[in-house]
Amino acid sequence: MRRHVVDILIIGAGPAGAAAACVLAAQGRDVLLVDRQAFPRDKVCGDALIPDALHALERLGLRRHVLAHSRPSTSVRVYAPGGRYVRADVDVGCLPRRCLDDLLLRAAIAAGAAFAAPYTLAAPLEHDAHIIGARFVHAQHGDVMSVHANCTLLATGAALRPLEIFSVAQRRSASALAARIYVRVPRDVAEATRHFAISIDRHICPGYGWIFPGPDDVFNLGVGYFTDSRHSPPTTNPRQLLARFLANFAPAREIMSSSRTVSHVRGAPLRTALSGAALSRPGLLVLGEAAGLTYSFTGEGIGKAMESGIIAGEILSRRSHASRSARDDAAREYAATIRQRFDARFGAYRAAQAWLARPMLSDFLAWRGNAGTYVSEQLRALLLEISDPGALFSLAGMLKAMVR
Repeated sequence: MRRHVVDILIIGAGPAGAAAACVLAAQGRDVLLVDRQAFPRDKVCGDALIPDALHALERLGLRRHVLAHSRPSTSVRVYAPGGRYVRADVDVGCLPRRCLDDLLLRAAIAAGAAFAAPYTLAAPLEHDAHIIGARFVHAQHGDVMSVHANCTLLATGAALRPLEIFSVAQRRSASALAARIYVRVPRDVAEATRHFAISIDRHICPGYGWIFPGPDDVFNLGVGYFTDSRHSPPTTNPRQLLARFLANFAPAREIMSSSRTVSHVRGAPLRTALSGAALSRPGLLVLGEAAGLTYSFTGEGIGKAMESGIIAGEILSRRSHASRSARDDAAREYAATIRQRFDARFGAYRAAQAWLARPMLSDFLAWRGNAGTYVSEQLRALLLEISDPGALFSLAGMLKAMVR
């Protein structure tokens, strides 16, 4: 058995874990990142870098570096079931997670973090109900690695098993399911399609489809639907929903008619709405999608994952964790900070999801978005996170949409 002693153990080297490692390693902390896969590796995702993700990258000093590898855009179109769309002019980017996550991991290693993979999480290390690290098994040759740490960060995405292993799971089922495919489009199609497209599709409700133009003329097309809604789509199989979306959404149908598929369809669960897991326990912080930090309504989670890693890193950078009381304080501060910053917004996005599960309402908003200015202004403000989603998705918001 290999035994390591570190200051900070981070399980999961995606955006949340890598962001935390960047912050902590830059402060001189002894950080070990452990992941179940060697990098670079694929990850099912829409690959969209919306404003909150770009802001988090800016805080990490990586925005320019990441955008140099991505395909930037300055426009998002949200389509209603009837075919109308509302446009919002905001800076966004698209970069496959295989590339994004590798860039973030490399930045963490450059800052001083160590990385070990591929290791499967086997069990927590505990003492007096405190997490003091974890035990892993090498995915290929079965060697056991035991890592003792002053603090452990769990950043393992939507997977249920790690949450169960650390006794922080509060629900077993995913709150959403998604599927996506990559296609290579002709250069003229790529040049003509400079915007992001999100479709509130009646064949998917309560869910959405997307078309995100990425680098090298490769587009990410996908769907996601929410399992917590009182409404249900005609089928709950994500692959079948994707097929419906590609066949029925006109812009997707046009792209598929001239493109070449360059990946298999892949699906994945989502944990949304800041629910499904405890945010901390003594000695352990839960980050990113493992903590449910993926938005309902948009399904976006990269930005909030990185932000949670930055928050965790800043809290741990300020504290020494030699004592049990210090570890308790750090866990409480992290959970309280996440709740304070995100509770209200995640609740408002849950409400928006419920409103948009009604196709007639989506069509009304699209109509008013073209007839007036209020809806498009609110959509842009939502993407920039400078307004409360309840300002639009409420009775008062609907009344304003009718007259402005």
